[in-house]
Amino acid sequence: MARGLLQHRSRMTRQTRKDRRSKWLARSARRAFTLIELMIVVAIVGILAVIGVVGYRKIILSSKMTEATGVISGIRVAQEAYKTERGVYADIGTTFCPRDSTTGAPTKTGWLPTCSGGSGTWTQLPVHIDGPVQFGYTTVASGTPDGHGFVTMTGLDVSVPWFVTYAAADLDGAGAPFTQLVQTSQGNQIFTNGDGL
Repeated sequence: MARGLLQHRSRMTRQTRKDRRSKWLARSARRAFTLIELMIVVAIVGILAVIGVVGYRKIILSSKMTEATGVISGIRVAQEAYKTERGVYADIGTTFCPRDSTTGAPTKTGWLPTCSGGSGTWTQLPVHIDGPVQFGYTTVASGTPDGHGFVTMTGLDVSVPWFVTYAAADLDGAGAPFTQLVQTSQGNQIFTNGDGL
């Protein structure tokens, strides 16, 4: 009888161990990730990374465009002050200052009031810019405004004093297309061509 009880207990112990192991494996399988679940998580992380990079680029571009619109507005105020004193607007010329930002790498350059645009220098206008700028700027007030290629100036009344301010930059360093902004004395709107990136 003792022998039969011992064999029964031995079989029960083996069976109990098998049952425990089966239960542990079942619980482990339920807790583990499947390959499909892992692929879904990787895809979600990839999508979030792309959204983050695009958002970051938009913020950087927005800050660069803010510089250009702020400087163009400052040039407009300086032109109006110049016209109040002299009766005409200042003609700086067609060369972009502080440098031609449509060539070379997209780097910032310090503002140079003595930079010549061809017809005059920026010392004529009280334009004060603290720190380096990304864009090159020019303002013309005589001759025929050409729009530097993307704005048609046929509606500009040249029988009265006028000026056109241009800003241009190669924001991504790819060469072309450039980001360009234009504003005239006969309107407050700033026209933009190219988003820069």
